[in-house]
Amino acid sequence: MYQSNSTSVEAPKITLIQARKPETAKLRVAAYARVSSDSEDQQNSYIAQVDYYTRHIAAQESWELADIYADEGISGLVASKRDEFNRMIQDCRDGKIDRVLVKSISRFARNTKEYIQYVRELLRMGISIHFEKENIDTGKMTSEQIATIYGAFSQMESQNHSNNMRISVRIRMEKGDYLSPSEPYGYRLENRTLIIIPEQAEVVRRIYAAYLSGQGKNDIADELNKAGISRTKGRTVWHPSTVAYILTNIAYTGDMLWQKSFSTNEIPFRQVRNKGEKPKYFVENCHEAIIPREDFRQVQVLMESRRNHINGPGSSTLLARKIHCEGCGTLFRRKLVNEKVYWTCRRHDRNKDLCPTSQVPEEQIVTAILRMYHKLKRYHAQILSPVLIQLTELREKELRSNCRINDIDKEIAQLTEQNLVLVRLKSKGYVDSALYLSQTGEIDFKLRELRRLRRRIMEANGEDSQIRATQAMLDYLEDSPEYLEELTEEMFETMVQSISIASETEMNLNLYNGLMLKETMERTVR
Repeated sequence: MYQSNSTSVEAPKITLIQARKPETAKLRVAAYARVSSDSEDQQNSYIAQVDYYTRHIAAQESWELADIYADEGISGLVASKRDEFNRMIQDCRDGKIDRVLVKSISRFARNTKEYIQYVRELLRMGISIHFEKENIDTGKMTSEQIATIYGAFSQMESQNHSNNMRISVRIRMEKGDYLSPSEPYGYRLENRTLIIIPEQAEVVRRIYAAYLSGQGKNDIADELNKAGISRTKGRTVWHPSTVAYILTNIAYTGDMLWQKSFSTNEIPFRQVRNKGEKPKYFVENCHEAIIPREDFRQVQVLMESRRNHINGPGSSTLLARKIHCEGCGTLFRRKLVNEKVYWTCRRHDRNKDLCPTSQVPEEQIVTAILRMYHKLKRYHAQILSPVLIQLTELREKELRSNCRINDIDKEIAQLTEQNLVLVRLKSKGYVDSALYLSQTGEIDFKLRELRRLRRRIMEANGEDSQIRATQAMLDYLEDSPEYLEELTEEMFETMVQSISIASETEMNLNLYNGLMLKETMERTVR
């Protein structure tokens, strides 16, 4: 009989493996802070805002710090003047930020147009903005009308603030307590008084002596550049317009003329030349003089005499050898017809069959050139600044193969990262304020030195002439008058390289940086 051997089977052992929760990507949150130019304690306010946002973002488990962007001690009226704000916007465009925190709308923008522009752009990229003071989250807005209302309110708030500042400035001028926001070259501000800087004062005296001896502004600027004499605010190049500014600044006599220009009421505010719309204040003996009053007076008389000579009938003018015919390439010449000045193509003047371009009244040419100047004066930030940026970027691409520049760029990036680490350590209480200020100050100094070295290397490799010309034009336009009533030597020497007449009604202005601008002229009625 068959007998089977049966064995017992153990019950299966089951081990529970917990499901792993999927990691949720953290929201990359950035903060933007700005310290107003009228802050009583900018440095402390700046550090306080950075610390606050660092702690606030670190306290949220679902957030991670993207970066802290902080503009210090500058106006928020125009976004183009805020480097950190522009860096933040670019990082948003590069996909590095999901959310932005701002203390208030007025910190983000005080210009309604720019405010709406950036809010819309960030919303299109899926980036929300939270304004703490107004408790507005753009990610939850149902209508842009809310943003428009608050933006308009911010603009009104800015206008009120500006009006209060104007009244305060006017009162200080009337009392004689006003201080200019910038010191003239040759002076420094000490205890509310302009004190002479000896080495710079010698340069001012040299400029006045050279001009009175018969030298022109262009020659004086060339001599200063060849001598390697530096200016202020990091600028190294002297332009004829810079020399002209020194030669016409009454401050060098120890006197001051206040409110030579004033700010418009409309945003964005613009400084315009005071032609009698506002009172002016002349103050005598308010600081030590660099130039005797008689020398200053003689310079003004000589400048007026030279200006009249340049523009006088029958003499060589600023337009001489500047104008040529677009059709045949021939130079224009100046002629007087029935006591009226015209410029005409030489070939056309000899024989009308040789060139169809007819003569053009000088008045129309001058009007068109001045119209070009006023357009560039008003919109140079929109026209010339982007050109300078593009030219500089092209130049930097050429220099990327330079190993020394690459090393400097890496060092700048490392120092910037160290700065951010210090901010985080300070927010957690690991670094006290004194050490924090000392370390960040040292890093800022190293960054400035590295950027200065980088500029020197780039200049040693040969700076593009278009970049130099564009920068010279921007420098000139920043310091030049809001309105010109006549052509000036400085404007031609800095901006207009040549003029081509295409027809009786159209001319092309060729600028020194390669730009060509078209201007129309009124047709002469015969």
